[in-house]
Amino acid sequence: MSALDIDPPGLEPRGRAEELPKTRRPVPRRHHKGGVGRNAGLMPYLLILPAVAALLGVVVYPVGKMIVTSLQDLTLKDLLHVPPLPAQWVGFKHYADMFSDGQFWQQLETTALFMVINVVLSVGIGLLLAVLLARISRWARLTLTGVMLFAWVMPSIVSAQLFLWMFNNQYGVVNWLLSRIPGVHMMGHDWLANPYQALYLCVTGVVVWGALPFLTITLHAGITQIPKELTEAAVVDGASPLQVFRHVTLPKLGPLLVIITTLSVIWDFNVFNQIWAFWGTIPNPKIFTLGIRMYVQMNGNQFGQASATALFTMVLLCGLMIFYIRQLFKIGDAD
Repeated sequence: MSALDIDPPGLEPRGRAEELPKTRRPVPRRHHKGGVGRNAGLMPYLLILPAVAALLGVVVYPVGKMIVTSLQDLTLKDLLHVPPLPAQWVGFKHYADMFSDGQFWQQLETTALFMVINVVLSVGIGLLLAVLLARISRWARLTLTGVMLFAWVMPSIVSAQLFLWMFNNQYGVVNWLLSRIPGVHMMGHDWLANPYQALYLCVTGVVVWGALPFLTITLHAGITQIPKELTEAAVVDGASPLQVFRHVTLPKLGPLLVIITTLSVIWDFNVFNQIWAFWGTIPNPKIFTLGIRMYVQMNGNQFGQASATALFTMVLLCGLMIFYIRQLFKIGDAD
């Protein structure tokens, strides 16, 4: 061993020095009053209390009252008496009478057919307009969007009165335009004389016209989220515009189409204002929908029967709402 390999006295051998471990002082935990976790206390419950109270007052109590009323033979005399008289309990009699009534099933069929026609037309035309918005220039798109928003904010009663004027048999613009077609003579034609024609043509026009702005703008927003690379790749591969729409646009819009179709089913199933505004009174019984049926029953002092019809409609639409919520969760999981 040489002298160079010997470490000086008092020093640690080279290569064997070890660093002393660094110690950290524990950081004391801070306890915040009203924070999240065990120390939150009652604060989260106090924050959601207004929402729960509003839900109980607006949804739970009316639905509970409707269920109770559907099991009673409640009359206007019972309601106006001071103090209110106790209603007679009849159990499920109103439901038995409703399901055994042939007019109820006819009205349910009319409601379903009216809903299907309106949903197919509104979603189909809305999808075509959304594709058109994606292909026109910016100023034309903004102009068309502004016009649709103007139609969207118009009250349904005003829209129905506007269409009622357009379909008027004496000075309506629809008859005038159709009479301009060679061989077509529509002057003086009364669109309301045939109840089916009035419901499935005139009222359908009002409903579809009012639904198009929301559907078009929503679907156009969905189209703008489709990556352009997919469309460009399909075009490079030789796909036609129709093939691009069928194999690229529609699959990407699938979840959104399911959602807006479900919403349209719920809205069109409950149409009342447009039908009532067209006649201004009780329409022909042949075209009664469930909404008109409930109104006539309420107006005829049949509160128990009306509540049974309303509860049946609500249960039917709740099934659609469950399907709608499931689709929302599926889209959230996909994202």
